[in-house]
Amino acid sequence: MSDGNARALPRSVLLWLNLVCLDAPLVAICWQWAFARSLHLAVTVSSTIALFLTAWFIYVVDRFTDSISLSADVPKSAREMFCFTHQRLWLFLMPVIALFDVAIVCSRLDYETRVHGIILAAVAGLYFVVNNRFSKIWTAIPIKEMAIGALFAAGTLLVFAPHIAAARSTISFAALLFAALCWLNCVSIAFWERDLDRAHRKHSVATRWPHAASFAPAASITLAVASGALGFVDHQLGPLAICLSLSAALLAALPLAPVSRDERTALADLVLLTPLGLLVAEKIL
Repeated sequence: MSDGNARALPRSVLLWLNLVCLDAPLVAICWQWAFARSLHLAVTVSSTIALFLTAWFIYVVDRFTDSISLSADVPKSAREMFCFTHQRLWLFLMPVIALFDVAIVCSRLDYETRVHGIILAAVAGLYFVVNNRFSKIWTAIPIKEMAIGALFAAGTLLVFAPHIAAARSTISFAALLFAALCWLNCVSIAFWERDLDRAHRKHSVATRWPHAASFAPAASITLAVASGALGFVDHQLGPLAICLSLSAALLAALPLAPVSRDERTALADLVLLTPLGLLVAEKIL
């Protein structure tokens, strides 16, 4: 698909998970498993399903509200065009996902996790209102991408909140590194889609500081090094540190990839699936 308003469906397999908003939920459950492994905790299937459905629902709603705010004549990314031209699918998905998610949360999760989830949902709702109704605030306080990264990391690690607070400091540092990785994912995409945001009159760190495009790769390399250092400091966190370091390094390298903007955006989420490689390696070895 071209960067304009072409209606032909994209042929690249790299795009499909991104188009139907399944990449972020997969990233979330992969990192939930990676942290559970490092904390030596067992995560229930219900917790994993609830996380997947919640992340999917949030991204579907965000994508839908974003698409209906765009006029037909403005340039769109592949994911925006897909949602724009398949709004009935989105109208079907939102209540179905929400119904299954609420059923799992109410019947299968413990009271403490539900309370933490409600608090986080309230914060996410506040962000959603601000981003859609008062988005100009990001020009004065350019923390939109930081807020998204923090919310995603908090949601992914929600079930571990009491354990992380009580665990050794290196676990907390690993959680902060994961939040930073999510933040840099958003920052990278913001710079790649800066022209689209300007056309849509949206605000991001990239529209606020357009000449700072080299920040995300440099920060990602720094994050890769810091994650590697974590593995040396705490050998028990070695596998988790490798996943963090590898994802950060791949994210830093994406600007060099000979792919389209939409494919690069999709890859920005796919490079965060490194815990999946660790899981496969453990099963094989």
